[in-house]
Amino acid sequence: MARKISTRELGLILGARLLKSDDLHYGYWSDGLEVTLANLPKAQAAYCDFLLGKIPPGVRTILDVGCGTGHVSQLLAQRGYAVEAVSPAPLLTERARARLGDTVPIHPCTLEALDIPRRFDLLLFSESFQYIPPEQSLPKAHRLLNPGGHVLLADFFDREGTGESALRGGHPLQAFQRYLAGQPFRVVLDEDITDRTAPNLKMVDDWLHDYAVPVWETLEYYLRESHPWLVRLTRPLVGKRLAKLRFKYFSGQRNAETFARHKSYRCMCLQRIP
Repeated sequence: MARKISTRELGLILGARLLKSDDLHYGYWSDGLEVTLANLPKAQAAYCDFLLGKIPPGVRTILDVGCGTGHVSQLLAQRGYAVEAVSPAPLLTERARARLGDTVPIHPCTLEALDIPRRFDLLLFSESFQYIPPEQSLPKAHRLLNPGGHVLLADFFDREGTGESALRGGHPLQAFQRYLAGQPFRVVLDEDITDRTAPNLKMVDDWLHDYAVPVWETLEYYLRESHPWLVRLTRPLVGKRLAKLRFKYFSGQRNAETFARHKSYRCMCLQRIP
């Protein structure tokens, strides 16, 4: 059976097209780099350099979990690593295969469903860790790693106790840290890079303010004025959902400051304890 295409996957594809980028991750914004769409490729290249620079010495085989369009897998292969990838998203898998050809085997399934005999020196989660419950990802990673192997992850976590936020996603940070403390992994690296990734939200905020909000308000005005009966008819059915969408995207809270307050973007390296 063909895997269902999710709204999250469609959103990633749409975002990549709107931002004119084939990379689906946050950028790493260094001091002095102006946060503009024109500089996004530089920030994303810096992110890749930062992330790949954290790969421990001695790693030869890597499983890229949630490879997106395959860009990071391609960079890893170009640097001489033996790479395989996991991609549960059909549209993204298609794009990754077009990019990678036969250089990187792609397993079109979730990490949880992956069933292969091979073991790896490193499992890489580049903004894919948040989509898998830690209670499933870490035990599976432990089984897929060679003795002394590593998990390298870069993703954002949710800061507990910061109130309601329009920004969703990310495992609760403190809960994850408590769970991790009882797992057979040693924390080699835990670096908070929120200040380097949060500026990405400035572009999102600018785009929403300049384009999405005017379109949304114009559409709402048109429907109220031209089809008031349709508005009255559908309000009981979709009113709550529309209210959530307004809060999520058009409340002015999708910006760098809000992201830094509610999220913690971290790069972590965990070593498997035999």
